[in-house]
Amino acid sequence: MQLFALLSLVSVIFQLFPHVDGSGPCHVQLSYPVLQPEQYNGSWFVVAMKVPSSRSFLPFNVNSSMIRLEVDGDELLNMTEYHSINGTCMPPLFGAWTKKELGYFMELRTENGYLFTIGLRAIYHAYSGEDNTEMNMVVYGCAQDDGYGNCLQNEELVIIMSNSRHPQTLQLFKSAKLIEDAACIDILQFETLDTYTACGDEVVDDDQKLIHAKIDENNEFVDVECRVENQRTPSTNIRSFFDEPRVLTVTAYIDPSLMNEQISHVSCVYTNKSSAICEWIRQNTCFKSQLTQSFNGESALQMVSNYTRLDGNETSIDWSGTIIWENGDEYITIHCFVIGVDGACDSWRVYVWSDEDHMDQPTIHQIYRQLQAFCIDPTDLIFLNTFRECSNQLTLSQRSSESCGGVVEAWSPLNRAMLQGVWYFAADLNADPKIFLQSAVISLTPNETDPSVMHLRYYAQKESDSECVGPGDGIVILLDNNTIDVTIEYRYSLVPKFRNTMSFKYQVLYIDNQRAALYWCYRRAGNGTCIQHDVNLMIRSRHFSHNDLSMVLPYLKMVCIEKDSLRWFDLHSQCGSEMSASTQLRRDLITLSHYDVLHILINVQKPQCLVQEVKGVRADLGAIEKAGTWFLMARFDEMALDTYAMVMRLTAVSNTTAVLRLFQSAALPGEPLACFTRVFTVRELKNGTDFFYELHFEASTKNSTTMIFRFLFFNRHVGVLYSCLSISADGKCDERAIYVISRHETIDHAELIVLEKVAKAVCVDPRVLYHTDTFDECVYDHAQLRPPFCSSIEVDSSIAEWEHLDSKQITHVYGRLKYYAVASSKMFPNPFAVRFDGVTFQKISENETGCVSQPVQIEYSTRNRLLVRVDGEVVLLHPAASRSELFLKEAQLTGSLPCLNAIQIQNTTCAELLPPICEGAKPLRMAEQLHGEWVLYAADPTYVLNWKCKVEAFGIDQHEFTCQSEGWFGECERDTRAVLTVDAWGGFRLSTSSPIHMPSELMSSGNISVTSTRLILMSDGDLVGRRYSVWLRPDYEPDDELANELSRFCIWPLPAQICSRQSNC
Repeated sequence: MQLFALLSLVSVIFQLFPHVDGSGPCHVQLSYPVLQPEQYNGSWFVVAMKVPSSRSFLPFNVNSSMIRLEVDGDELLNMTEYHSINGTCMPPLFGAWTKKELGYFMELRTENGYLFTIGLRAIYHAYSGEDNTEMNMVVYGCAQDDGYGNCLQNEELVIIMSNSRHPQTLQLFKSAKLIEDAACIDILQFETLDTYTACGDEVVDDDQKLIHAKIDENNEFVDVECRVENQRTPSTNIRSFFDEPRVLTVTAYIDPSLMNEQISHVSCVYTNKSSAICEWIRQNTCFKSQLTQSFNGESALQMVSNYTRLDGNETSIDWSGTIIWENGDEYITIHCFVIGVDGACDSWRVYVWSDEDHMDQPTIHQIYRQLQAFCIDPTDLIFLNTFRECSNQLTLSQRSSESCGGVVEAWSPLNRAMLQGVWYFAADLNADPKIFLQSAVISLTPNETDPSVMHLRYYAQKESDSECVGPGDGIVILLDNNTIDVTIEYRYSLVPKFRNTMSFKYQVLYIDNQRAALYWCYRRAGNGTCIQHDVNLMIRSRHFSHNDLSMVLPYLKMVCIEKDSLRWFDLHSQCGSEMSASTQLRRDLITLSHYDVLHILINVQKPQCLVQEVKGVRADLGAIEKAGTWFLMARFDEMALDTYAMVMRLTAVSNTTAVLRLFQSAALPGEPLACFTRVFTVRELKNGTDFFYELHFEASTKNSTTMIFRFLFFNRHVGVLYSCLSISADGKCDERAIYVISRHETIDHAELIVLEKVAKAVCVDPRVLYHTDTFDECVYDHAQLRPPFCSSIEVDSSIAEWEHLDSKQITHVYGRLKYYAVASSKMFPNPFAVRFDGVTFQKISENETGCVSQPVQIEYSTRNRLLVRVDGEVVLLHPAASRSELFLKEAQLTGSLPCLNAIQIQNTTCAELLPPICEGAKPLRMAEQLHGEWVLYAADPTYVLNWKCKVEAFGIDQHEFTCQSEGWFGECERDTRAVLTVDAWGGFRLSTSSPIHMPSELMSSGNISVTSTRLILMSDGDLVGRRYSVWLRPDYEPDDELANELSRFCIWPLPAQICSRQSNC
């Protein structure tokens, strides 16, 4: 049995025993690291602190604080404190820290002359950054205890300090976690201080002086070294590198021109310094090309090669670049395509060439550091397979046609060495024995005395209750035939001293510098075919790309394992975060500044469990658009479809409106995954200091609908969105949705953990968030989110998921309404309209004598029910002839479509083509007509299944609505109370205590029309043209007279928009 089958057994056994719930009472359990005086020495920026309620050594309104500690012998630290108030630097304070037991006794004379004394101990100290130059520390003291050594509540002094003005996210998170878990102090009690002031700047290290530590208007750290104009390449003589014959392989690259080309191997045999023959491998196909090379000075190469694209066409590729590093065996070239507005490079071409097949982890780390020096994110590197050769391809193809047996090659010193290090489990086989693990990470270290033995350390998270198991230990023995024999040790929580062991075997099916595939056959048939097997995919980092998947797919196929049978692990689980990954993100490419981190930890995550307490922040639609593609990183929702991956792109139409286009990988529980393309319209709304965003979706086979979202957190890189779909009787959200999005395909693990803390603000446990995949086939080609130029698309090649409908479907979706053509793919389109007569659609157009009608065949877009294809043109329809810019932009972005041109109505002799004149507001002459009970008859868009409301007088020109709603699943929701204010012309405004959950049937403003039997609320908004809801008296039965009356208001309810009016609430 394999490691994770074993751990699944362990998890099942663990479920039989009780375990400690993290929600129980907290007990202070502090540990004190033993530090040398030199580890205190230096300038410490106070990033956050909690002061005792009884006394403090700093004024209550302090904005910043920097503490300078200098060693004075073995027992004394001299202290100078620099702080500011309202942005003004105050005179420094002086004191001393005297050694006492495990800590120090601090004495300091305050600005009022008061002698402040307190005992301090470091409860956390860690190094980070390149070469461990950054230090982070948490010091703890107690101003007043209970006489038994226990600190009284709110009498703690806790200071989070760093010798960097911009400490790393992981260190801040670890500090906050230790304060909450070990010191039992809620991090919400802390105050954040400013680390970017000039106070004490004269005594800090040079690299931390303000001139070198700038922040921009977005509160983000500015690294002046990232500007291309300031980057200097080292002096390298690349000519001498080619003095000897070379066989070079592309180990890794960043190159937009090879995107989605499925290249797995590139190697070049140099015949001389200026030419080489290169071999390319795409899947199991090998092809060759000719490379020409020349030297541009001593440290730059001009390199051009031809190659065969995936579509079969021959083209050329430019590999030219500047040499930034060379060690005799490897070298790196870089070239900047695009320089951004901030002076930094926005698009790089990077190639790592090596004359060795195996690149060890120290060399890879060195490459990361070289790229980081040029502000290139190393996680963007795509690693290729350096061990394949064209001569092996026939063998690989033959294997795939043999019976599935798991044939593997023998061990070699290279793949034996490559096993070492940290591995994250990315996927296993979703088959017996069933795995019950959510995540797993292991570390393999060699035995110093026996090269065939390795030590294993592991963490694994149970899927059932998210409990983290580990750290556990084990032994790995390397056997013949590329087989590993693993024995792991595990313990029960109730009897931790009792050791249990379990053994299992695996064959290494594939391994390279970044990926590995382990395979084992449990049972074979008589002909040798494996009839029960398993596989595990492992990755060096927490990011598993589509390229990583494509590299191992041929080997999975070789042992008859389909990609769809894989079960994916959570690569961003907090379980095992103690193990350091083999890759690292650059500090100045992080998506959260340390201010953002502290803001989230100390302010944003403050629980607001009542819906009416939640407020949203503004997310500038223009900034979202400029950021490009946004990736869904984590989510928690209760939608019908489970979302496994999603990418999105927003196009702003105005300052407050936009169109959102997304690719989604989703499925009903237990059903196969499916790919979806969806288009939403977005509108920004504001209620005081609360910003919220309304999304409208025009479904093809059901009602159009809207949702309200709020940004709980947003900067230019990441955001956390929240929506409440249903409110319970106690005022809390009963059906929630949380989405963490990022403009980067990868995200730092610590930053994601911090972002997920935002979910606490709306009383959602961050542990329930599901981490999505960016390698999913539905979303990996996200460049297509921006459709091709419409001028390059023909009608016949247009893509919008066209389909045909039968008469019953047409009646349900379109009814027998007349739809006006408001935009067309023709350059000079003629106006027309279409109407379904019960059998077919009739096209109404104009000729010399007036109106003419003829039957037409129509294709319908599943993405937008008002987008059709008829008579060789793509047409946008609307029953009220709405031509808003937002409406047209939504349709244009629905798919790959030719340019849609608005159809203007000129003088016409066909009255059928004239747009309808819609009645609007009617003054409310008799308020009593509005009072009483109403039930919802029809609405567009719709949010609930059924509504009933009671309206009573509230004040002058005001009326109170008390409504009960029934959700789409038949559940009764919390009463909605709102006050309707009507003006003299029939305009209204609706206010509620919970604007976060304002269903679209009760719109926030619009026009009203009331009779004794029916009530109409309508609004000509940006999102849907005319939004409406029609309400009837409970005993009134709708008839043709009602339909005729509603048509005067341009309201034509379709069968899908009409409610049953039979509510259980």
